[in-house]
Amino acid sequence: MSFIGRSLNLSLVALVVLLTTGTVGATMYYQHSVDSLDQQNDQLRDRNEALESELSQTRENLSAVRTDLRELNESLSRTRGDVSQVSKDLEETEEQLESSRQELSTTEEELFETKDELLQARAELRDARGSIEQLQADKNKLQNRINDLEAGNEDLSETNEKLNEQIDDLEVEINQLEDQIDDLQDDLDTACAEIEGDKPDVCT
Repeated sequence: MSFIGRSLNLSLVALVVLLTTGTVGATMYYQHSVDSLDQQNDQLRDRNEALESELSQTRENLSAVRTDLRELNESLSRTRGDVSQVSKDLEETEEQLESSRQELSTTEEELFETKDELLQARAELRDARGSIEQLQADKNKLQNRINDLEAGNEDLSETNEKLNEQIDDLEVEINQLEDQIDDLQDDLDTACAEIEGDKPDVCT
C-alpha cells in the first residue's frame, strides 16, 4: 500500500509541475513548430525547384527517348526486312550446306578408295623396289662377269695376235723351207742326170 501511495504522490507532483510549466512549454512548442514549419517550407521550396529542374530534364530525356524510340522503330522495321532477307539467305546457305555435305560424303568415299589404292600402290612399290634391287644385284654380277670376260678377251686377243705373228713367222719359214726343198730337188735332179749307169733310189 505504501508503494501505491508514493506513486500517487509522485503523480500529483508531476501534474502540478506540468500545469505550472504548461503555458511556457506551449509557447516554446508553438515557436518551435513555427520555426520548424518555416524550415520545412524552405526545404519544400528547394525540393520543388529541384523537382521542377528534374522534371524539365526528365522531359528532355523523354523527348530524346521518344526520338530514339522512333529511330528504333524504323531500325526495327529495317531489321525485320533484313531478317527476312537473312532468313532467305540462311535457307540458301542451308541448301548449299546440304549440298556441301553430300559432296563431302562423296569426297570421303573417294578418299577412302584413294587410300586403299595408295596402300596397294605402296605395296606394289615395295615389291618393285625389291625387284629393282634384285635386278641391280644381277646387273652388277653380269657387269662383273662382262668385265672378267672382257679382260679374258683382251688376253685372248693378245694371245691371238702372238699366235698370228708365230703363224706368219712359220709361213715365212715354210716358204723358205719349200724354196730350199725346191732348190735341193733341182740340185738332186741335176745330180741324178749326171750319173751314168745305175742311179740311186733317191733319183727314182
